[in-house]
Amino acid sequence: MLNTQFGLVASGDLYMDFYDDSGNLTGFQLVGNCKKFAPKVETETKENKLNGRDTLGQTADSYTRITGSTVSLVFNRYDPTLLAASFMGCAVDRAAATGPYTATITGIKDRWVEVGAVDLDTCTVKDATDTDTYIEGTDYEVNKRTGMVKVLTVDLDGATLHVSGNKLGQSGFKITGATRPMVNVALRLDGKNNADGSPVLVTIWRAQLRADGEFDFMGEDFPELTFSGTMTTPNGKSWPFEVV
Repeated sequence: MLNTQFGLVASGDLYMDFYDDSGNLTGFQLVGNCKKFAPKVETETKENKLNGRDTLGQTADSYTRITGSTVSLVFNRYDPTLLAASFMGCAVDRAAATGPYTATITGIKDRWVEVGAVDLDTCTVKDATDTDTYIEGTDYEVNKRTGMVKVLTVDLDGATLHVSGNKLGQSGFKITGATRPMVNVALRLDGKNNADGSPVLVTIWRAQLRADGEFDFMGEDFPELTFSGTMTTPNGKSWPFEVV
């Protein structure tokens, strides 16, 4: 930072480096649009109070000590890795080519039954002997996105059905929620002071994050991801964060 007085109105890109389960860093990535990045040093003050005739309530000695360092984060755009962190989970590659699927289900009238695959391209429903092929829209309905079949007639209620077809190719990620008890990251803010154009670089060597609040998939507004974290000082460092 510049060796002069300054006011600060900053913007910047926040990079995040996730520690794996073995404690190894996996590389920094720009994970989303960060609208709040607020490191904070927590303190506790001990006071020695006087109890004299004319000094009651006055402080004779005071000692303030650092009790920890925390960080607060808010994102209004995010990638699957960051969303997974808010659910204490992992973002898993779900890339798969097109291909066939088969399933044996028990029909339930006017109720949906999963076939064990999603993103269906085609769906054929037959009886248990593969003799009779049923008619979609008359005998059953299929939700190809979720991979569910609903029988429409009493004759198929409780019947064993063979379902087959082809799945569409899959890409992107799926999030496995509640699978990571700890989310440890390194953080680096590549910022700029918009008041004078000078750079602002903030580095947190290690912080253990936890999600604050809820993520409403059905909300009317864009949901935000909010995190709080406890900074730790790793081996080889003498402080938990620095600003340059």
